[in-house]
Amino acid sequence: MNPIERGKITLDVWRARGGTRAEIEARQRRRLVEMLSFARQQSRFYKRHYADVSDGSTDLTQYPPVTKSMLMEHFDDVVTDTAITKNEVDAFVADETKIGERFLGKYPVWTTSGTTGEPGVFVQDETAWTVSDVVGDRWILPAMAGISPLSRLITQNLHIALVAVSGGHFAGAAGLELMRRESVYGERRLRLFSPKSPINDLISDLNQFQPAILEGYSTVLVELARAQQDGRLSISPALVLPTAEPISEAQKRMLRDTFDCVVRELYGATEFVPIAVECEHGNLHANTDWVVLEPVDENYQPVDPETPSDTVLVTSLSNRVQPLVRYDLGDSITLYDERCPCGSAFSIMEVGGRQGDVLQFEIDGGAKVPIFPLALSSVVEEVPDVHRTQIIRTAPTTLQIRFDVTPDATKEEVWKHIEQKLQSFLRDHGISRITVEAASETPQREKRSGKFRHVWSELET
Repeated sequence: MNPIERGKITLDVWRARGGTRAEIEARQRRRLVEMLSFARQQSRFYKRHYADVSDGSTDLTQYPPVTKSMLMEHFDDVVTDTAITKNEVDAFVADETKIGERFLGKYPVWTTSGTTGEPGVFVQDETAWTVSDVVGDRWILPAMAGISPLSRLITQNLHIALVAVSGGHFAGAAGLELMRRESVYGERRLRLFSPKSPINDLISDLNQFQPAILEGYSTVLVELARAQQDGRLSISPALVLPTAEPISEAQKRMLRDTFDCVVRELYGATEFVPIAVECEHGNLHANTDWVVLEPVDENYQPVDPETPSDTVLVTSLSNRVQPLVRYDLGDSITLYDERCPCGSAFSIMEVGGRQGDVLQFEIDGGAKVPIFPLALSSVVEEVPDVHRTQIIRTAPTTLQIRFDVTPDATKEEVWKHIEQKLQSFLRDHGISRITVEAASETPQREKRSGKFRHVWSELET
């Protein structure tokens, strides 16, 4: 995208920040009309899928929802650039040396890990990439205008640390690497930290890097705050951004008090990164000028405001290369009609789902080591031929693994690799004498939400 077009999007994003609800809705309606028309004309899949919907209709309830499995099954017909094929995209994301590169030299590509069901591949166009890059700024940059935050940003050389799973084309890791490649300052100032690293190694690396901005999985950031309180970690970020997992108000207050800095929760997904950002009053605001959110029940019927949904249908208003129209994201959200004290007219929302427990294991000497849910599940997911997994702690020294394999794989052979990888991972963290056992059942969805919890403990805490 040329600088002029990027500037237009950035300017519009900031103008909408202070807009009225009517102005925000007008932006949404205009973009929705354009997106529906484009998808029905340029995507062979949506042309068929919406064949029975009246031309020009903007009543989303008339459009049948889509799921990840549907979009992956019909991938070549969903995308609107015929140069993109599923086989070539799959080969691209299978090559870790291409992390941070653009597919065909122009498209960022993100993959989902599969912890909520089937893995997915999502291609971004330049507008979607720009929106994901600038939308969060309108909520965060005003909070950084004070003397203390600015001083820390300068003192820490604008270092940005992201704690996210590496080793794949995941939105966090691959997006960071793309910015490192394409930014003059990115290589020195952006760095990825793996939650799979032993906690002491992670602490040591952060002490050396001294981030001005610390972003990452909520469970990891809370554990790092405990390390800061204990004196093992000594960093002074200007901004902390918990994301990817639920975080309580008490935990956000702990982060603010411990690091004495601005804390802003981010909510997004690989499919559409900047869904909502927290304001200075602690409320998540949905970026509804660029996304349509429909909280629905298990039958895809709308739920009332202030009612938690069974899932949410997402319509992206930015990405035209792989359109998402009424996409079943799987998360439970709650939307509110009330106006936020911050003055913004953007809708307030809360998020449920994506639950995972931090597992504390005792090592020699009696100390406890935390193992983070996304780090643990990713160890299993990276084993070839694993389709999806769930990890349950059934006893103090026992982990039970539920897993599915791809159709051509032998479950017994896959299990050998899972057991080996998990035991090696645990040993790297100083954890021994753990029994890792294969469950008799396959991963199960929660009855209420239909989602897959990926890591939890059955022990009383």
